[in-house]
Amino acid sequence: MPAAITPMMATLADKPPTGEDWIFEVKWDGVRAICFIEGERVRLVSRNGNSCEKQYPELSVLHHYIGASSAILDGEIVILDKDGISRFELLQNRINNADPNSIAHMARSRPVTYFAFDLLFADGYDLRQVTLIERKRALQEILTPAPVLRFSEGFAGSGEQILDAARETGLEGILAKRTNSCYEPRRSREWLKLKLTSRDEFLICGFTEGEREYFSSLVLGMREGGKLIWVGNVGTGFDEKTLEVLYRRLKPLIISRPPFEKAPKMLRPATWVRPELVCTVKFANWTEDRKLRAPVYLGLRNDLDAEELKHDTSGETAPSHHEPLLQGTKENASLTVDGKPLKFTNLNKFFYPADGYTKRDVINYYNAVADLLLPHLKDRPLSLKRYPNGIAEEYFFQKNVPENWEPWLRREAIYSEHNQGPTNYVFAEDRASLLYLANLACIDQNPWLSRSGSLDNPDFVLIDLDPQEECPFEWIVEAAQIIHAKLDLLELEGYPKTTGGRGMHIYVPVEPIYSYDDTRIFAEILAGIVVQERPELFTTPRAVAKREKNKVYFDYLQNGKSKTIAAPYVLRAYPGAPAATPLAWHEVTPGLRPAQFNMRNVLERFDRVGDLFAGVLSNRQDLTKSMEKLEKLVREGNRKTSGRSK
Repeated sequence: MPAAITPMMATLADKPPTGEDWIFEVKWDGVRAICFIEGERVRLVSRNGNSCEKQYPELSVLHHYIGASSAILDGEIVILDKDGISRFELLQNRINNADPNSIAHMARSRPVTYFAFDLLFADGYDLRQVTLIERKRALQEILTPAPVLRFSEGFAGSGEQILDAARETGLEGILAKRTNSCYEPRRSREWLKLKLTSRDEFLICGFTEGEREYFSSLVLGMREGGKLIWVGNVGTGFDEKTLEVLYRRLKPLIISRPPFEKAPKMLRPATWVRPELVCTVKFANWTEDRKLRAPVYLGLRNDLDAEELKHDTSGETAPSHHEPLLQGTKENASLTVDGKPLKFTNLNKFFYPADGYTKRDVINYYNAVADLLLPHLKDRPLSLKRYPNGIAEEYFFQKNVPENWEPWLRREAIYSEHNQGPTNYVFAEDRASLLYLANLACIDQNPWLSRSGSLDNPDFVLIDLDPQEECPFEWIVEAAQIIHAKLDLLELEGYPKTTGGRGMHIYVPVEPIYSYDDTRIFAEILAGIVVQERPELFTTPRAVAKREKNKVYFDYLQNGKSKTIAAPYVLRAYPGAPAATPLAWHEVTPGLRPAQFNMRNVLERFDRVGDLFAGVLSNRQDLTKSMEKLEKLVREGNRKTSGRSK
């Protein structure tokens, strides 16, 4: 049985995903804990790896209600209020209490409940690579409900309706989990969290004095772009006991200078402390200058590490890997990544000679961006484009993977109509695979538009906008804005990104139930509409010779099986080392330049804005009604054209 488990974490989303392959769970408002059961011994480990079973002695009997001699559960420790709703603030006295007598009294007067939602190991079997739905089924079979142990059920159906029901009940939010997901030791987009209340964890960076004893308010901070910034003060939510306990914890941490890079200007003088304590705060919203509005203190979080704290202010940001994986100047290096041995060679070779970027820089970039990129590569066959001597020399394409590549790489033989036989494709399923391919001089990654298991059914429509000769990028921006307006009319969400080259991609995520013919026809009809309305801007002929110069080429034929495109977040083989960069629609304006997002600066942007393409993975849309509206737009366009011709 594994001695330790890194918990799988959910990514923040703004709307529930659609599709039959998602279930929804209550987002319990408590303390996450992995439960290890070996015979009659019960061990509870918090998110930061600390044992916490002594704080919850009533859970020592959990083994009586699990029908296995050894097991590992994932779940949440909660206290329910009189309405059966979990409230984190009710746990506060338990989290920060080390007195055995006091803990024993609270265990009797207000016991906790462990809501188990996952089974990771049972009687010698590691279940982490088993699908979620099977793990939950196995958990329910071996779990006997009791006051100290409950099964956290997953509900199928409409995510919007379940979210509305959670809102009416007064829950903190819900979790959406893909039914066929395996258990990953990282933050994943196979699990999504949807919050109904604004609350988060912040660093305590100081306190101010006032009329009451000990302190008036706590000075709060968060890390953003590698810097500690001030987000406001919280002065409510304390009782006298809390004030005293907090002050005792803060006093040894007092320092003479503010921990912020830029000292904040406040109405009351502040006493500064080392930012080592984490607290939970609920608040109304964020102000325009990035301060908390109407914050209320809920409690300390001993189960979270200050150095690893991440925030949900604008979508979940990926964990930072800005410390270079490969440091120094050695030509070769050997490392173990994800438990897999990797050999890196020719690290000082210039891949971007005009910019001075080496192969080492490229590998370090992909290590840094892996958590954002990998969900967009998961289960997608890759067509490799290799630059063994950098972007200034010859490159070559490779689809068929040779047998002498590492055996742990995922491969899949896929029948090719072109070759009339199987092609052995490779996949980038984890960080080790991604870095292995980067070492093979794959500067960018080019995945299919569909995934293994549903290769005939793409999960997004691609709108590919390319400039023809002499076409300025401002016209690409204008074309994208027109497409955005059309998608709004069709009630579809589109997600734009720079290609890293001279064009732009817009992804329209759909349920993977449509054929490539369906998505191509959709894109072709949309292309016909915008060409009819703006013939001076768009061109569509596939043959290069027939395309009109100084226009935007709408390449709808890119929606085809085995077609590939540069994935979001990958580097491109152009001077300046540009990156294919997801955008918010308000950024798609004149003045936008693809080259402004590059290896030198883009990681800080990704830390700041998070994954703007998260909706591509979760927002699976139905094309049926949109096709009807699209056909209506065609008829309206034809009537207008007919009227003008008369």
